[in-house]
Amino acid sequence: MKQLRFFFTFMTIVLMSGFCSATVWFVGATRTYTLPSQVKNLVADGDTIYLDGGVYANDATKWTKKDLKFIGLGTGSNRSILQHSGDIGNGKGIFVFETPGTCDNPYIENIVFDGAQVSDANGANGAGIRFQANNITVKNCRFVNCQNGILEGNGAVTTSNVMIYDSEFENNGYQLQNDPTYSGYEHNIYISAGADTLWVQNCYFHRPRGQANSLKTRAQRSYILYNLIDEEATGYGSWELNIAQGGLNVIMGNVIIQGPGSANHGIIGYDAVSNPLEDLYFVNNTVINQYAGNIQYFNTVPASGINTFKIYNNIFASVPGASNTMFSSHTPSSLDSAGNVMSVNYSTFGFANAAANDYSLTASAVAAIDAGVAAGTTSESFPLIPVKMYQSYTSALVPRSTAGGVIDAGAYEISTPMGAQYLNTGLSVFVYPNPSAGIFNLDLTTLPDKNTHLEVYNSLGALVFSLQPPISGRCQFDLQDQPKGVYFIKIQSGFNVIKRMIVLK
Repeated sequence: MKQLRFFFTFMTIVLMSGFCSATVWFVGATRTYTLPSQVKNLVADGDTIYLDGGVYANDATKWTKKDLKFIGLGTGSNRSILQHSGDIGNGKGIFVFETPGTCDNPYIENIVFDGAQVSDANGANGAGIRFQANNITVKNCRFVNCQNGILEGNGAVTTSNVMIYDSEFENNGYQLQNDPTYSGYEHNIYISAGADTLWVQNCYFHRPRGQANSLKTRAQRSYILYNLIDEEATGYGSWELNIAQGGLNVIMGNVIIQGPGSANHGIIGYDAVSNPLEDLYFVNNTVINQYAGNIQYFNTVPASGINTFKIYNNIFASVPGASNTMFSSHTPSSLDSAGNVMSVNYSTFGFANAAANDYSLTASAVAAIDAGVAAGTTSESFPLIPVKMYQSYTSALVPRSTAGGVIDAGAYEISTPMGAQYLNTGLSVFVYPNPSAGIFNLDLTTLPDKNTHLEVYNSLGALVFSLQPPISGRCQFDLQDQPKGVYFIKIQSGFNVIKRMIVLK
């Protein structure tokens, strides 16, 4: 035990020493270094580079150190902008990380990448970020007017994880907008088969150009969660989501909108079955078609080889007059479909404000309310229960819980379900510990009405526990006899109904 304690103490000292030795660099118009490229040969592994607000023009850099952190300090109209005009000389992008083992694990936050392009002779594949190393995290960044926003292009790094949060992708694709001679090889995001896991959450994709895909992935695993993907009226894109090589794909809680000027009139493409995993989980998305012609929601090219093709609890809604096809090419033999809702007129479906991209539900969306069914888990035990809802990539995701254990179809849970008054009261109800082995404590001290009752539902919508009035103060309930999983609490206090989700581990 003493030897083990000594080892942990020694490792703590080593890690702290490494942390303390890292250098912080400041770049800006009034600093010693006015361009990011000027610190390229000065930084060491683990350093942090802060970029003041302002425009850094025509400064592209290949980084050669690992564990670097790049953080923009600009805000509002004075963000930290890496802006390029004309072809980038390095032939790849504005920020480039190209050597596995040498420039792994960059973290990039609050930076705008604008205008990345390279010449046709060099492949016309310029990127805001060109990544060919191991592991990258991008948070609160903006990619605009680039051939590719993020291009991950190394097929050898099979352990790489690409994590993208809270970011915006606009007007990316080949630089000649609406040029029908280009077939969409440049995209908002392109991830190669080298990546083990792609995670995209709370991002905003809009107005693609040059037949770009909003997101194209060949990763072994892709988690695309709680995003807004909108071609817009002037967008000229190809697939909104292109699953180019199969893999395990979880697409959940997104709003996906095909615009009226779409290039190929398809929304989800599944092109091949060449990854070891071949599973698609398309759950609780709201899919809107605004093209008044022949469209397909899914284009599945492979005739066989897809292990799982689960489509649960989605809303598919179209502009009137369109000819909507659910599957073109092949209908997967593994298709498992339940709880989906179709509409031929999205403007009358009952969305809160479709013109403003608010696809939350109102009480008139009767087709979607309580229409969902339990979707279970993936083959790797990831729960297919949306727990968040998109409101804006600049804001935190909104928690989503399911009243009565019956989930609504689509990307949003209604705040005012039929037959009950659900109010956003601001009242605090605390459930702890959560997750728990079975015993939960409930703090109801802030509720104005002590005539409160409580019900607990499992993920199938079955009532498994209840407490009847009078309930007040702090109480405890026991689910130790229930299977592990996600449960939903419904608390009725006067006219207020409060929902919480708990996890039994």
